[in-house]
Amino acid sequence: MKSFVRKLSLFLNAFLLMNILFLGKEIYLYFTGGTCKNKLILIGIIAISVFIIGGLLGLIPICSKPKTTSIQCLVIHKENATGTYYFGYFSLFVLLFFSFDLSDIISLIIFFVLFFALAFVYCRNDLVYINPTILLLGKRIYNIEVERNGKTETILTLTNTKINVGAKYKFYFSSYEFTICEEIKNTTTDATPSV
Repeated sequence: MKSFVRKLSLFLNAFLLMNILFLGKEIYLYFTGGTCKNKLILIGIIAISVFIIGGLLGLIPICSKPKTTSIQCLVIHKENATGTYYFGYFSLFVLLFFSFDLSDIISLIIFFVLFFALAFVYCRNDLVYINPTILLLGKRIYNIEVERNGKTETILTLTNTKINVGAKYKFYFSSYEFTICEEIKNTTTDATPSV
């Protein structure tokens, strides 16, 4: 259950910017629209506000280090995990933002059904790398091949650091869908053994 809640908050975080813009549009319509439509718009405003709060909670796993010991690993290969899916995400963003008028009951229902279907697919397939909020925070998402415990493994990595192949970095492996990576600032004071 905890894993699902974290995945759901990461999904809402991925759509945080869209929901903020959408909320602004709906607030404008609420104050300038006809009174017969205001109840539906108010339902949309409340729901989108809940989505935004959930998206802000999604910042917790993104911006905090897991409570685990770091391990130094050698980077063998890296690949930008976001770039491949950027246009797919952008088309979803445009589709959701420009296609719906929440003052119409049918559009309101379609919006919620589509949004929850996207949430299901996102959470079920661990699509955390499709998240523009992470990029707006100055972070990068890579699929990185590392040497760990004498074996090679590929991990999804979230970092503020530009990763160079052939260099060693500190990795915080956790139960999250991604691993946090940092530069090694001072190897003499780091008690973690090199792997």
